[in-house]
Amino acid sequence: MKALIKNKLFLFGAIICLILTVISTLGYLITPDSSTNANTIVHEWKNLKPGAKVLYIDENSSTPNAEINLWELWLNGSPSNNHIKPILPSEITQYKHQQVYSKTFWMGSDQFGRDMLSRMIIGGRVSLSIGFLAMISSLLIGTFIGLLSGFLGGLYDKFFSWLIAVFWSVPTLLIAMGLSMFLAKGFYQVLLATALSTWVEVARVVRGQAIQLREREYILAAKINGFSSVRIMFLHILPNLKGSLTVLATTNFASAILLEAGLGFLGLGVSPPTPTWGMMVKENMGYLVLDNASMALIPGIAIMILVMAFNLMSMGLRDVLDPRTTNQ
Repeated sequence: MKALIKNKLFLFGAIICLILTVISTLGYLITPDSSTNANTIVHEWKNLKPGAKVLYIDENSSTPNAEINLWELWLNGSPSNNHIKPILPSEITQYKHQQVYSKTFWMGSDQFGRDMLSRMIIGGRVSLSIGFLAMISSLLIGTFIGLLSGFLGGLYDKFFSWLIAVFWSVPTLLIAMGLSMFLAKGFYQVLLATALSTWVEVARVVRGQAIQLREREYILAAKINGFSSVRIMFLHILPNLKGSLTVLATTNFASAILLEAGLGFLGLGVSPPTPTWGMMVKENMGYLVLDNASMALIPGIAIMILVMAFNLMSMGLRDVLDPRTTNQ
C-alpha cells in the first residue's frame, strides 16, 4: 500500500476516479435537477451557455408535494416538475405575490432545455455502474475459462484456446455492437454486451500464467497428495494471480467505460431519456461547428478524463506489482 501511495501515476488516477465516483454515487442528492434521469424539459431554456442564469415561478408550489423517501430519491430521483414557468427579469413586477426562483445552468442546457450538469452526473453514474459490473463479470468469466484451459490442458485447452482466438480476432467494439443489436437496448443488455466483449484478455493472461504455475513444485506436491483440480486451481493457483488480475481489473474498467460510451454514441446503448456520456456527445455533435460546442465537448472530455484516470491507475499498479518494471 505504501508503494502505491508513493506512485504518482496511481495516486493521480485514483484521486480523479475517487472524485468522479463520489459525485456520481451521490447522484440525485446533489443534482440541480433531481427529476428521474434529469429529464425536466423547458423549451424556453434550450441551448443555454454555461453559467447562464434564468428566472421562473413554480405554478405547482401551492400544492403540497408527496414526501419522497431519501433512498428512493437517491436511487430514482423525484418526479418531473411540469409546472415551471420561465419569466424574464422585466416581468418580475407582474409576479409580486408569487415566489420567483433563480436557477444557474453551470454547464449550460441541451436542445430540450435540460440541465447539462445534472445529466452529466447521472450519466457518470450509468457509465461507472456499467464499467464496474462489466469489469467484475469479465474477471469472473475470463478467470474461470483461463484456469480451466491453462491447468487442465488437453481438450479443454484446445476448445477454450479456439474460443479465445475467435473472440480475439474480432474487434471488441464490433462484438459489443453485434451483441447490443441482438439483445436490443437497455442497461442490462449493454452491461452483458460489454462484459462478454472484455473477458478475452483476462482469459488469455490467466491461461498463460496457469500453464507456468502448474509445473511448480508445490502444485505437483498438491497433486501427489490427492488434492482435487478445483482445489488446486482456486486455492493454490488463483491467489498467485492477484497482481495480474488487479491490473486487468483497472484496464477492463477503462475498456468497459469506453465501450459503453461508444455504443451510446452509435445509438446502441442505454435507451433515452436515461443520460449517458456517449449518447450526449452524439446528441450534441451538430453544435461543434456552431457557437455552443461545449454541449458535445463536456461529455467527451469527461469520458477522456475518466478513461485516462483508470489507465494511469493500471500503469501505477503494473509498476508496483511487477518487479521487472521497477528498474526500467
